[in-house]
Amino acid sequence: MTMTKTIFAALTLAAALSPVGAFAQADFPSRPITIIVPYGPGSATDNTARPIAQALSKSLGQSVIIDNKAGANGVIGTQAGARAKPDGYTLLVGSSTTLAANAGLFKTLPYDTQKDFQAVSGLGSTSMMFLVRSDFAAKDIKSFLAYASKQSAPVPVAYGSSSAQVALALLTKISGVKFTAIPYKGTPQAITDLLGGQVPVAIVDVGNGVPHLKSGKANALAVSAATRSTAAPEVPTLAETWPGTQLVTWIGLVAPAGTPMTIVEKLNAAITSALASPEVRQQYAAAVTEVEPVSHQELTRRMQRDRTLWLELIKEAGIQPE
Repeated sequence: MTMTKTIFAALTLAAALSPVGAFAQADFPSRPITIIVPYGPGSATDNTARPIAQALSKSLGQSVIIDNKAGANGVIGTQAGARAKPDGYTLLVGSSTTLAANAGLFKTLPYDTQKDFQAVSGLGSTSMMFLVRSDFAAKDIKSFLAYASKQSAPVPVAYGSSSAQVALALLTKISGVKFTAIPYKGTPQAITDLLGGQVPVAIVDVGNGVPHLKSGKANALAVSAATRSTAAPEVPTLAETWPGTQLVTWIGLVAPAGTPMTIVEKLNAAITSALASPEVRQQYAAAVTEVEPVSHQELTRRMQRDRTLWLELIKEAGIQPE
């Protein structure tokens, strides 16, 4: 075959193949998109994802379906996200819990937190609240620690997410007081047992805790954010007692590794626009979630940074992987 014929054959093959993939990406989305939430309805992750799904449905012209796959501290849903086809039609709401903390809380994971996902966009952030019943004797974090240190056995603390478990590890580290961690399938279940008197304290997402403060059924000892929450400005931060102490959970949208960058960038632009809308901002404010529309590059850096930070906290607290 002459050189001219070889070049012609190569160009013909490229012309036959490349437009298919290029057209598929340019036409994205041409069918419904599924967003996997690895926690149940009513969780902070779920409350963050639903307004975005509604906004994307309008801007992209396709249905965006929320699929709650709860269980195992988010592992079940995250595994499903990792195994999905990398075509942009199955996305996952990731967080500091599933893509950072779980790497140190489980001996093995059915997914690689660093290799199996492509960051798409930041969505928001939240922090933890240390919650007690309104009739509990301790009214602030110092008096609670004084109470806990005098008990004959470690005080049980309920939690429904890995982020809350790491927050408990942080409290143990800065105070030196030991606790008995009581895991629940989700935060709502932990709050139910707290209000029912089965456990004396629970660590919950701020958004899950604020309604119970307003109802008068619970009090908050502290929050883990760097600054006080505008939704509960009367609740002090851990940093007010231990300067520099904070634990903030990021929430973002990720896709399976290998998802075409043109699709990632289109989704990022649509999400950034959605997060700027008054409707979504109002819904985030109601869920006590900070709006954080970061780029896929910045979310990638945050995922790497938080994994290192949270693994250090878990190790220092002496938590043994399950």
